[in-house]
Amino acid sequence: MTKLATITINHNHGEMIRKTIESLFASTHGLGFESFVINNVIDEATTEWLTQQATPVTVMQNESPLGFAKNINHFIMRYPDFDYYLLLNPDVVCWPGMFETLLSTMEDDPAMGAAGPQLLDPDGSVQPNRRRFATIFVLMLRILHMDAIFKNLPAINRYLMYDVRFSEPTAVDWITGAVLLLRKKALDQVGLFDERFFLYFEDEDLCARMWREGWKVVYIPQAKAYHVHIAAGRNKPFSKANFTQLTSAIKMFMKYRGKITRNDD
Repeated sequence: MTKLATITINHNHGEMIRKTIESLFASTHGLGFESFVINNVIDEATTEWLTQQATPVTVMQNESPLGFAKNINHFIMRYPDFDYYLLLNPDVVCWPGMFETLLSTMEDDPAMGAAGPQLLDPDGSVQPNRRRFATIFVLMLRILHMDAIFKNLPAINRYLMYDVRFSEPTAVDWITGAVLLLRKKALDQVGLFDERFFLYFEDEDLCARMWREGWKVVYIPQAKAYHVHIAAGRNKPFSKANFTQLTSAIKMFMKYRGKITRNDD
Protein backbone atom coordinates (compact mmCIF):
# COMPACT_ATOMS: atom_id res chain seq x y z
CA MET A 1 0.00 0.00 0.00
CA THR A 2 1.32 3.43 -0.98
CA LYS A 3 2.15 5.59 2.04
CA LEU A 4 1.50 9.34 1.79
CA ALA A 5 2.24 12.28 4.06
CA THR A 6 1.26 15.94 3.80
CA ILE A 7 3.47 18.54 5.47
CA THR A 8 2.40 22.10 6.30
CA ILE A 9 4.60 24.57 8.16
CA ASN A 10 2.66 26.96 10.39
CA HIS A 11 4.19 30.30 11.37
CA ASN A 12 1.25 31.95 13.10
CA HIS A 13 -0.95 31.69 10.02
CA GLY A 14 -4.10 31.46 12.12
CA GLU A 15 -7.34 31.28 10.13
CA MET A 16 -5.42 30.84 6.89
CA ILE A 17 -3.96 27.47 7.82
CA ARG A 18 -7.35 26.28 9.06
CA LYS A 19 -8.75 26.81 5.56
CA THR A 20 -5.78 24.90 4.15
CA ILE A 21 -6.34 21.86 6.36
CA GLU A 22 -10.11 21.90 5.87
CA SER A 23 -9.71 22.04 2.10
CA LEU A 24 -7.15 19.24 2.15
CA PHE A 25 -9.46 16.77 3.88
CA ALA A 26 -12.51 17.94 1.94
CA SER A 27 -10.67 17.27 -1.33
CA THR A 28 -9.34 13.80 -0.52
CA HIS A 29 -12.37 11.62 0.20
CA GLY A 30 -11.30 7.97 0.33
CA LEU A 31 -7.60 8.68 -0.05
CA GLY A 32 -5.50 7.30 2.78
CA PHE A 33 -2.76 9.64 4.00
CA GLU A 34 -1.29 11.15 7.16
CA SER A 35 -1.35 14.90 7.70
CA PHE A 36 1.29 16.79 9.67
CA VAL A 37 1.50 20.43 10.76
CA ILE A 38 4.82 21.78 11.99
CA ASN A 39 4.46 24.75 14.33
CA ASN A 40 7.53 26.83 13.59
CA VAL A 41 6.59 29.10 16.50
CA ILE A 42 4.23 28.65 19.44
CA ASP A 43 0.63 28.79 18.22
CA GLU A 44 -1.64 27.46 20.94
CA ALA A 45 -4.88 28.52 19.23
CA THR A 46 -4.12 26.65 16.02
CA THR A 47 -2.85 23.62 17.92
CA GLU A 48 -6.05 23.48 19.95
CA TRP A 49 -8.16 23.77 16.80
CA LEU A 50 -6.21 21.01 15.05
CA THR A 51 -6.52 18.60 17.98
CA GLN A 52 -10.28 19.14 18.09
CA GLN A 53 -10.87 18.17 14.47
CA ALA A 54 -12.52 14.89 13.52
CA THR A 55 -9.89 14.41 10.83
CA PRO A 56 -6.54 13.44 12.38
CA VAL A 57 -3.62 15.85 12.13
CA THR A 58 -0.31 15.31 13.89
CA VAL A 59 1.07 18.57 15.30
CA MET A 60 4.82 18.92 15.75
CA GLN A 61 6.30 21.82 17.73
CA ASN A 62 9.72 23.32 17.02
CA GLU A 63 11.79 24.57 19.94
CA SER A 64 12.95 27.45 17.76
CA PRO A 65 12.05 28.60 14.23
CA LEU A 66 13.72 26.75 11.37
CA GLY A 67 14.01 27.54 7.68
CA PHE A 68 11.77 25.80 5.14
CA ALA A 69 14.45 23.39 3.95
CA LYS A 70 15.51 22.34 7.45
CA ASN A 71 11.90 21.86 8.56
CA ILE A 72 11.13 19.54 5.65
CA ASN A 73 14.43 17.67 5.97
CA HIS A 74 13.96 17.09 9.70
CA PHE A 75 10.50 15.73 9.03
CA ILE A 76 11.59 13.34 6.27
CA MET A 77 14.51 12.07 8.35
CA ARG A 78 12.14 11.47 11.26
CA TYR A 79 9.51 9.82 9.04
CA PRO A 80 11.50 8.17 6.23
CA ASP A 81 9.05 5.39 5.38
CA PHE A 82 6.53 7.33 3.30
CA ASP A 83 6.50 6.83 -0.46
CA TYR A 84 5.39 10.40 -1.21
CA TYR A 85 5.49 13.73 0.61
CA LEU A 86 3.11 16.55 -0.32
CA LEU A 87 4.46 19.97 0.65
CA LEU A 88 1.49 22.24 1.26
CA ASN A 89 1.86 25.90 2.16
CA PRO A 90 -0.47 27.32 4.83
CA ASP A 91 -1.87 29.87 2.35
CA VAL A 92 -3.25 27.25 -0.08
CA VAL A 93 -6.83 26.07 -0.58
CA CYS A 94 -7.00 22.70 -2.36
CA TRP A 95 -9.51 22.00 -5.09
CA PRO A 96 -11.34 18.65 -4.97
CA GLY A 97 -9.18 15.90 -6.41
CA MET A 98 -5.95 17.89 -6.39
CA PHE A 99 -3.93 15.40 -4.36
CA GLU A 100 -5.35 12.34 -6.13
CA THR A 101 -4.60 13.80 -9.56
CA LEU A 102 -0.99 14.58 -8.65
CA LEU A 103 -0.51 11.17 -7.08
CA SER A 104 -2.11 9.14 -9.87
CA THR A 105 -0.04 10.97 -12.48
CA MET A 106 3.18 10.24 -10.61
CA GLU A 107 2.16 6.62 -10.04
CA ASP A 108 1.66 6.25 -13.81
CA ASP A 109 5.14 7.60 -14.55
CA PRO A 110 7.88 6.12 -12.35
CA ALA A 111 10.43 8.56 -13.82
CA MET A 112 8.62 11.53 -12.31
CA GLY A 113 10.38 12.80 -9.18
CA ALA A 114 8.29 15.89 -8.45
CA ALA A 115 4.96 17.27 -9.57
CA GLY A 116 2.93 20.38 -8.89
CA PRO A 117 -0.61 21.56 -9.68
CA GLN A 118 -1.90 24.67 -11.37
CA LEU A 119 -2.10 27.45 -8.79
CA LEU A 120 -4.70 30.18 -9.01
CA ASP A 121 -4.94 33.60 -7.43
CA PRO A 122 -8.04 34.12 -5.28
CA ASP A 123 -9.70 35.89 -8.24
CA GLY A 124 -9.27 32.74 -10.35
CA SER A 125 -6.42 33.97 -12.56
CA VAL A 126 -3.56 31.55 -13.21
CA GLN A 127 -0.49 31.98 -11.03
CA PRO A 128 2.86 31.18 -12.70
CA ASN A 129 4.20 28.54 -10.32
CA ARG A 130 5.99 26.59 -13.12
CA ARG A 131 9.17 28.27 -14.28
CA ARG A 132 12.38 28.05 -16.24
CA PHE A 133 15.66 28.24 -14.39
CA ALA A 134 16.51 31.86 -13.69
CA THR A 135 19.37 33.70 -15.33
CA ILE A 136 21.33 36.35 -13.43
CA PHE A 137 19.62 39.01 -15.54
CA VAL A 138 16.14 37.75 -14.70
CA LEU A 139 16.99 37.44 -11.05
CA MET A 140 18.18 41.02 -10.85
CA LEU A 141 15.03 42.24 -12.57
CA ARG A 142 12.93 40.37 -10.02
CA ILE A 143 14.89 41.41 -6.93
CA LEU A 144 14.90 45.06 -8.01
CA HIS A 145 11.17 44.76 -8.84
CA MET A 146 11.72 46.01 -12.35
CA ASP A 147 9.02 43.61 -13.55
CA ALA A 148 6.51 45.53 -11.45
CA ILE A 149 7.52 48.82 -13.10
CA PHE A 150 7.99 47.61 -16.66
CA LYS A 151 5.25 45.23 -17.76
CA ASN A 152 5.68 42.38 -20.27
CA LEU A 153 9.45 42.21 -20.17
CA PRO A 154 10.43 39.41 -22.60
CA ALA A 155 13.01 37.91 -20.22
CA ILE A 156 10.49 37.75 -17.36
CA ASN A 157 7.77 36.34 -19.61
CA ARG A 158 10.10 33.56 -20.72
CA TYR A 159 11.17 32.83 -17.13
CA LEU A 160 7.49 32.53 -16.08
CA MET A 161 6.76 30.38 -19.15
CA TYR A 162 4.05 32.60 -20.56
CA ASP A 163 4.98 31.22 -23.98
CA VAL A 164 3.66 27.76 -23.03
CA ARG A 165 -0.03 27.12 -22.49
CA PHE A 166 -1.02 26.79 -18.84
CA SER A 167 -3.69 24.21 -19.70
CA GLU A 168 -1.34 21.42 -20.76
CA PRO A 169 0.74 19.05 -18.62
CA THR A 170 4.35 20.07 -19.12
CA ALA A 171 7.80 18.91 -18.07
CA VAL A 172 9.28 22.07 -16.56
CA ASP A 173 12.59 23.21 -15.10
CA TRP A 174 11.09 23.73 -11.66
CA ILE A 175 7.90 24.26 -9.70
CA THR A 176 7.52 26.46 -6.64
CA GLY A 177 7.28 24.68 -3.31
CA ALA A 178 3.87 26.11 -2.37
CA VAL A 179 2.33 22.79 -3.42
CA LEU A 180 4.80 20.11 -4.44
CA LEU A 181 4.50 16.32 -4.42
CA LEU A 182 7.85 14.56 -3.99
CA ARG A 183 8.72 10.91 -4.56
CA LYS A 184 10.80 9.47 -1.72
CA LYS A 185 12.75 7.21 -4.09
CA ALA A 186 13.90 10.30 -5.98
CA LEU A 187 14.88 12.07 -2.77
CA ASP A 188 16.92 9.04 -1.74
CA GLN A 189 18.95 9.48 -4.91
CA VAL A 190 19.28 13.26 -5.25
CA GLY A 191 19.29 14.16 -1.55
CA LEU A 192 17.01 16.33 0.54
CA PHE A 193 16.71 20.12 0.43
CA ASP A 194 19.93 22.13 0.67
CA GLU A 195 19.77 23.73 4.12
CA ARG A 196 22.08 26.54 3.10
CA PHE A 197 18.90 28.11 1.73
CA PHE A 198 17.01 29.32 4.80
CA LEU A 199 14.10 30.42 2.63
CA TYR A 200 13.64 30.81 -1.15
CA PHE A 201 15.42 28.90 -3.95
CA GLU A 202 15.48 25.59 -2.09
CA ASP A 203 12.69 24.40 -4.40
CA GLU A 204 14.50 25.46 -7.58
CA ASP A 205 17.70 23.85 -6.36
CA LEU A 206 15.96 20.54 -5.58
CA CYS A 207 14.31 20.46 -9.02
CA ALA A 208 17.67 21.19 -10.66
CA ARG A 209 19.18 18.20 -8.87
CA MET A 210 16.19 16.06 -9.86
CA TRP A 211 16.87 16.77 -13.52
CA ARG A 212 20.60 16.18 -13.15
CA GLU A 213 19.92 12.70 -11.78
CA GLY A 214 17.40 11.81 -14.49
CA TRP A 215 14.13 12.52 -12.63
CA LYS A 216 11.38 14.55 -14.29
CA VAL A 217 9.61 17.58 -12.81
CA VAL A 218 6.10 17.97 -14.18
CA TYR A 219 3.36 20.62 -14.04
CA ILE A 220 -0.11 19.06 -13.92
CA PRO A 221 -2.85 21.67 -14.53
CA GLN A 222 -5.70 19.18 -14.05
CA ALA A 223 -4.80 19.41 -10.34
CA LYS A 224 -5.66 22.86 -8.99
CA ALA A 225 -5.45 24.96 -5.84
CA TYR A 226 -5.93 28.55 -4.80
CA HIS A 227 -2.81 30.23 -3.45
CA VAL A 228 -2.95 33.51 -1.56
CA HIS A 229 0.77 33.94 -2.29
CA ILE A 230 1.96 36.08 0.60
CA ALA A 231 5.31 36.67 -1.15
CA ALA A 232 6.73 38.84 1.61
CA GLY A 233 10.08 39.16 -0.12
CA ARG A 234 8.55 40.69 -3.23
CA ASN A 235 5.76 42.72 -1.64
CA LYS A 236 8.08 44.46 0.84
CA PRO A 237 11.31 45.38 -0.98
CA PHE A 238 13.15 46.56 2.15
CA SER A 239 11.99 43.76 4.43
CA LYS A 240 13.98 40.98 6.08
CA ALA A 241 12.24 38.57 3.69
CA ASN A 242 13.57 40.44 0.66
CA PHE A 243 17.08 40.41 2.12
CA THR A 244 16.75 36.65 2.70
CA GLN A 245 15.62 36.23 -0.90
CA LEU A 246 18.64 38.16 -2.16
CA THR A 247 21.00 36.13 0.04
CA SER A 248 19.53 32.87 -1.22
CA ALA A 249 19.81 34.07 -4.83
CA ILE A 250 23.52 34.73 -4.35
CA LYS A 251 23.99 31.26 -2.85
CA MET A 252 22.11 29.70 -5.76
CA PHE A 253 24.29 31.27 -8.40
CA MET A 254 27.48 30.55 -6.50
CA LYS A 255 26.43 26.90 -6.29
CA TYR A 256 25.71 26.60 -10.02
CA ARG A 257 28.24 29.17 -11.23
CA GLY A 258 25.43 31.14 -12.83
CA LYS A 259 24.33 28.35 -15.17
CA ILE A 260 21.55 25.91 -14.28
CA THR A 261 20.58 23.32 -16.86
CA ARG A 262 18.48 20.19 -16.96
CA ASN A 263 19.07 16.80 -18.51
CA ASP A 264 15.89 15.28 -19.94
CA ASP A 265 17.37 13.11 -22.69
